[in-house]
Amino acid sequence: MTTPQLSRRALLGTFGAGLGAAALSTLTACSRGGGDVGGPADVTYQLSWTHSVQFGGTYLAHSEGFFDALDLTVALAAGGPNVAGDTNTVSGQALMNISGGDGVARSNAEGADLVIVGAQYQRAANTILSLGDAPLESPEDMVGKQIGVAGANVPALDAFLDINGIAKGDVEYVPSQYDPAVLTAGQVDGLFCFYNDLPVALRVQGVDAYSMLLADFGYNPMSQVYTVLRESLDDEAVRDQIVRLIRGDAQGWQVYQQDPIAAAELVVDEYPDAGLDLDTQKEQAKVQLDIMFSDATEQFGFAWYTDEQVLESLDLFDRLGIEGATPEMWDHSILDEIYADGPTA
Repeated sequence: MTTPQLSRRALLGTFGAGLGAAALSTLTACSRGGGDVGGPADVTYQLSWTHSVQFGGTYLAHSEGFFDALDLTVALAAGGPNVAGDTNTVSGQALMNISGGDGVARSNAEGADLVIVGAQYQRAANTILSLGDAPLESPEDMVGKQIGVAGANVPALDAFLDINGIAKGDVEYVPSQYDPAVLTAGQVDGLFCFYNDLPVALRVQGVDAYSMLLADFGYNPMSQVYTVLRESLDDEAVRDQIVRLIRGDAQGWQVYQQDPIAAAELVVDEYPDAGLDLDTQKEQAKVQLDIMFSDATEQFGFAWYTDEQVLESLDLFDRLGIEGATPEMWDHSILDEIYADGPTA
């Protein structure tokens, strides 16, 4: 069985890789100064992966003119296996990028000075996928089982087992590529993947499967985070551009929440060369509602995060062996400003 083209990074690590010391040594952040607060601006918004409904709210914001109404001309830059989003923000090629909390921490450990200013996913998308007639519904169900996992995702699975008090030796890791064929062929009992792609692919193909979200069992790293350079927040005009960019993006995601199917149809129409399957995009669009919206977003606004989530992320970084991260890696002031009058951007 082959998998339709999907949105998630497969073999690039849990949520993103660090910049690399060699890359950092050659980068010089471009000037972001100039212009007036609230004035017209051309900005680049770096996405974390190739075009798909994974970024449906952003496409809606662009299509519906939300960025234009805020006097921003926004270029949406696709990510992919050869695109380092954090690097593009550090170098000044992008005003903001979508990253993963652990990716930002790794980049900073290697010399970047990036700050997380919001979190699109309320629950991380990591999941253990199993077949419906033999579901793995809890961490304890994994004991004695074979779990397919790509090498780059082994640290995440190690951390998940550790959080749940399960010895690594009690679960057999089976090196695998990011393809459900090993699961449907019975070569493994479960597959480490992401909630909004491989499970969706199987569902569209009529395969009964079960997804155990790791976030429901203590492993919930911040993911799909809005990432900017710290110095950008110190420049009044550039900070204002970030506020407007996230405000417009949040408006798009609020529309998406009401009509995810429209986002799926938009992305297939806008990016015909991306090889996207409309049925898969529609299903993915609906599934993402589970992880992008929560009681907190309803109460406070899209992309909200709490101090508790920050502390959980710092604990996870320790488990992953990422050194040097502190609470100062987050800045809540952008969201505070956007939602000062309530949860509607």
